[in-house]
Amino acid sequence: MTADALSTELVALSRAIHGTPELAYQERTAVKNIVALLAGHGHKVEQKLGGVETAFRAHVGPTGPAVALLAEYDALPEIGHACGHNLIAMSNVGAFLLAAERAKELKVGVELIGTPAEESGGGKIDLIDAGVFRDSVAVLSSHPSGDPDWEFGGSSLGVVTKRVTFHGVAAHAAFSPHLGRNALSAAIRLFVAIDGWRQHLPADTRVHGIITKGGAAQNIIPELAECDIGLRAATKEQLDAMQRTFAEMAQGAAMQTGTTVDIVDDMRMYAPVKPSARIGDLLAEELKRRDLPTVRGKFVLASTDFGNVSQVAPADYIGFPVSEKSIPGHSHVMRDSSATDLAHRNAMITAEILASAAVRIASDSALREKLRA
Repeated sequence: MTADALSTELVALSRAIHGTPELAYQERTAVKNIVALLAGHGHKVEQKLGGVETAFRAHVGPTGPAVALLAEYDALPEIGHACGHNLIAMSNVGAFLLAAERAKELKVGVELIGTPAEESGGGKIDLIDAGVFRDSVAVLSSHPSGDPDWEFGGSSLGVVTKRVTFHGVAAHAAFSPHLGRNALSAAIRLFVAIDGWRQHLPADTRVHGIITKGGAAQNIIPELAECDIGLRAATKEQLDAMQRTFAEMAQGAAMQTGTTVDIVDDMRMYAPVKPSARIGDLLAEELKRRDLPTVRGKFVLASTDFGNVSQVAPADYIGFPVSEKSIPGHSHVMRDSSATDLAHRNAMITAEILASAAVRIASDSALREKLRA
């Protein structure tokens, strides 16, 4: 089976996932389509992996330790597959099927792991907690890029998200506003504080958020306001310091308005990506063999739960272009670009590269020793 022979099926899979966007932990149709494709090629699939409904695993080669290929397939609210996870699924499913054609060469297994909820929730963290990556000798994956270069060996920001709830007192906004305590005013003060804070933060940090609740009606003093805030930094130490300052700012906004505030973690921390230099060398060879323009070690000002996996196993991923010019991620342009012929062509090339790298690791004991070192 060649990549060309698989291309029609894999592009159909990508288009099906792209056309039916599903949010975190709800990716049932995507999983159904992937499982059907794998079964059609004779592979058994372990579903509800690690107790997560929309996680799965397929394995080829010897049981036990394995090289893991990670598929993603969740979408973003409202704008669908504006991060191109349909292509991550396509390229990693393709890589697994291509690697399976060389099963006789494998000294350890190669497995495809379906990892839901990357955009929100951290499905990979669930699977780490369940011990799924305990026997992973290496972890490979992919991600579509809004830039025109091929990328590998990149790192990223860690992120935590906070749900901030201000509690006030309702009152008639015209007749007796002095008897109320405005929770929305507290939320606005928090955002003003964040705007002032940004100019004093390092360049490799980010703070961003939205107000999700701000009151019931214009003539009622809002008794409740709710915000979702993301904090990002390049190191856990910087992220911890930012969380402490942020908590003080939220308390200050509450104090100014006579309200109270609750802060809870809305999502577990996504750790910064820690790429394996050894895997990076291997990917560099594969990319060079295909004469692709590459960038190594790019620092990405975004976050992913792939970072958590990279902290527990040697890992790296390929970033591949979906456009001939730079476009913004998490946008309608990125969504549309993730279903083009160019995107699918590059996803197929990525599948070939990942398959070749996975087989090389799984069949070369000396290479695996270097990864362990």
